[in-house]
Amino acid sequence: MPERIRLRRDFSGFSRPTARGRSGPIRIAYVSNDSPAAVAYAIGKHVGNAVVRNRIRRRIRALIDSRDAPLPAGFYLVKCGIGAQELTYDQLHDHLERAFRFD
Repeated sequence: MPERIRLRRDFSGFSRPTARGRSGPIRIAYVSNDSPAAVAYAIGKHVGNAVVRNRIRRRIRALIDSRDAPLPAGFYLVKCGIGAQELTYDQLHDHLERAFRFD
């Protein structure tokens, strides 16, 4: 289970990510470093109200926690755009796995 990113200095690395991935409404920015894997979530208000955004965040967190292979060391920022609220759990899983295959 990856940690959560909480410190401002950790978020500053996302201005110049090491790698990026995208699939449908899911985008992932990755910053490589030696610390254990840590994940942050960015789901804007345009996606839906707080209930919808929290549901999406819980689903994504559960999908990341249940991955077969653990995440490599580094920081990950998972962003969700409009349309994420309409995805089923399986569709969200597929988009998330495709987004983790960085360009």
